[in-house]
Amino acid sequence: MEPFQGGLPQRNISKGPSPVCTMPKHLPLDFLKKMTDNFSDERLIGKSAFGNLYKGILADGTMIVVKKLAENSPIARDKTFSNEVQNIMALRHGNIVKLVGFCHEGQKKIVQKEGRYILADIYESLLCYEYLPMGSLHKNLFESNGMDWNTRFKIIKGICQGLLFLHRVGIIHMDLKPQNILLGDDMEPKIAEFGISRLLDPELTRLNTQDVMGT
Repeated sequence: MEPFQGGLPQRNISKGPSPVCTMPKHLPLDFLKKMTDNFSDERLIGKSAFGNLYKGILADGTMIVVKKLAENSPIARDKTFSNEVQNIMALRHGNIVKLVGFCHEGQKKIVQKEGRYILADIYESLLCYEYLPMGSLHKNLFESNGMDWNTRFKIIKGICQGLLFLHRVGIIHMDLKPQNILLGDDMEPKIAEFGISRLLDPELTRLNTQDVMGT
């Protein structure tokens, strides 16, 4: 697949810092469709509780991960979503995955409801993260040749530091597992899938001790 050649809106990424750092925070849906080949199966790299993960490629080859939340995800549909996403984007720590952009667009669509067809506002909600080439801790533990003790200790320490940071800012992960720990080139661990609970609409979801939906 060819990288998406379209320009990012409003900002020039040809000079200066990484394109990921200079991207506008709110990204148009059409832009994300183009950089993921319209969310093609070839760009699908994983699935999570609330949606699918796709590899997005910028014009210079820089990669990001685009998480397309399912239409039936119990997320807030008003400005609460955008506000909470921007709060999460402000978090910076070496052991948590960076949220670098998002999309929250409503489109008019004809849907069937109670036996009738109506024109409704259907929201597309997407989250964009930094891309970590080494994949998940689960993959490296169980699908590779393993890791030496020093590397394992580094990963354990990094996870603890990331969790401590999240707890200090009031975020409880609720779904920490090897699949949600991603590794960089230097095997530094980064916690993923955190903060999703802040995006949920309390009227659409019910979390309790018997039915935990994850982050």
